[in-house]
Amino acid sequence: MKRKSLFILAAALLTGFTSCVDLDRYPLEELSDGSFWKTGNDAEMAVSDLYNSLPYWDVDDAINSDDAVHGIKWAAGNVSKGIYDPLDMGWSGTYSVIRQANLILSKIDEIPDYDEAEKKKVLGQTYFFRAFHYFDLIRTFGDVPYVDRPLELADQEGITRTPRDEVYKHVMEDLDKAIEYLPETWPASDYGRITKGAALAIKARAALYYGNWQVAADNAKKVMDEGIYELWDKDNTGRYAELFWEVADGCDEFILVRQFNAGDNGWYLIGWEAFPTLGWGGIDPTQSLVDAFEDIEGAPIEKSNLYDEKNPFANRDPRLEVNVLHDGEVMYGVTIKVAPLKSCYPTGIGQHGDATATGYYQQKWLDPSINPQSTGWDMGKDAVVIRYAEVLLTYAEAKNELEPLSQEAFDAVNQVRKRVGMPELQKTDASKPTYCGTQDDLRQRIRNEWRVEFALEGGKRQWDIRRWGIAKEVLNKPLLGLKYKLVDSPDAVDGDGGKICILYEGENYVGGTTAYQDHNYVYPVPQKEIDLNPNLTQNPGY
Repeated sequence: MKRKSLFILAAALLTGFTSCVDLDRYPLEELSDGSFWKTGNDAEMAVSDLYNSLPYWDVDDAINSDDAVHGIKWAAGNVSKGIYDPLDMGWSGTYSVIRQANLILSKIDEIPDYDEAEKKKVLGQTYFFRAFHYFDLIRTFGDVPYVDRPLELADQEGITRTPRDEVYKHVMEDLDKAIEYLPETWPASDYGRITKGAALAIKARAALYYGNWQVAADNAKKVMDEGIYELWDKDNTGRYAELFWEVADGCDEFILVRQFNAGDNGWYLIGWEAFPTLGWGGIDPTQSLVDAFEDIEGAPIEKSNLYDEKNPFANRDPRLEVNVLHDGEVMYGVTIKVAPLKSCYPTGIGQHGDATATGYYQQKWLDPSINPQSTGWDMGKDAVVIRYAEVLLTYAEAKNELEPLSQEAFDAVNQVRKRVGMPELQKTDASKPTYCGTQDDLRQRIRNEWRVEFALEGGKRQWDIRRWGIAKEVLNKPLLGLKYKLVDSPDAVDGDGGKICILYEGENYVGGTTAYQDHNYVYPVPQKEIDLNPNLTQNPGY
């Protein structure tokens, strides 16, 4: 007897209905045709459960790029080390969500007297989720099985991988339906629901990934033209850091979020990403990421007249301080010390197994109003899936590819820069460090803007370096931390007998290594799925 494959999924949809929009739980064993799919409320409860599939721990995926390494050494997965093992991979959870979406689409027409406007809202959300997860699958694995109806055991014979381009076409079709059916806004009581803007933004994201510049630009522009979204602190009053704290939840920059509430359904991002009072390493920025931030005049540091290697955090893009916690800063009442000395325990490099691996700590989500020493790690900060800055950078990148050095590209990227006080990129004054005289000049500056604006956020960097074709260049080298050197003197010891060292001089600390080959553009197909279904093939190179 054949084992069940991922498409049966234990003969149930999920473990139960829960909702980020305060709908009640509904046990799946009660979802028989005799008791369910009878009213519009049934469909609305079913679609609400799909919101639990929105990503939030993808912040950890920064370690799968050149932006960070994991300070919590046991938590660093194989991919971050350049090991792509088919046995590590899985996609059944994603297909469980797709199956639930397919079930809603197959059952919704059975509901009698369902108000057409309300029905379209459910359909729009369902099409969005199916598209969202199929895009994630093809971006990760390339060709994947495409199923648009709930399958039964008898349907499993012959299931094969569908070419990526065909799945992509279906993704765009589903997003078009979502865009047609979804409202631009929801009542405040439905905060967090998928909007038309979210569907447009994801369509732009998918098109950008595969270089469909016109589609990316057109859909990003539609979001911009809605006039609903704007950058947090767009007038640069110095509140950019708050964008990543709970105070910003519900702001107009957030196009789609996964909701959390401390003490109810909170999560532990603060404790996991960096718990500096205990030297808990979390996600540790690399020197490469630190070096990506320009000086305050808009010059890359390798061309800067202001940059001081011995005082590297002075005169820099303000986003550097928002992202990177470094030696000498005070956080939660503790002064961070990262030199590899006995007196630096517990926050220094190599002081214990969970200490920083690079000499830096992540700071982006360290909300000062939530002290993990007293409150614990629980936080209610919403996980942001799409924010408006992504739309602006998508438009800037796509427009520059379509129309080199177009003013529209400059205008879009400069909105993101101006809100933190960074000078505008321009094409008229070659004497200034912000000058972009060629299409590639602007292309590289936009790419860097992606990196520094979304540093350590949502795993974006690992996908950007793939779509730009630079992953092999940036990942086949050591992942470095800060520079330091020991003072060469027998008298140079601290109060605990540790050797004194000087930071930001000498050799870079090696925080980790990784690797990348051309076939790693996509991940291997999960081996357990091939074992269940021999019709599935493995990606080349694995």
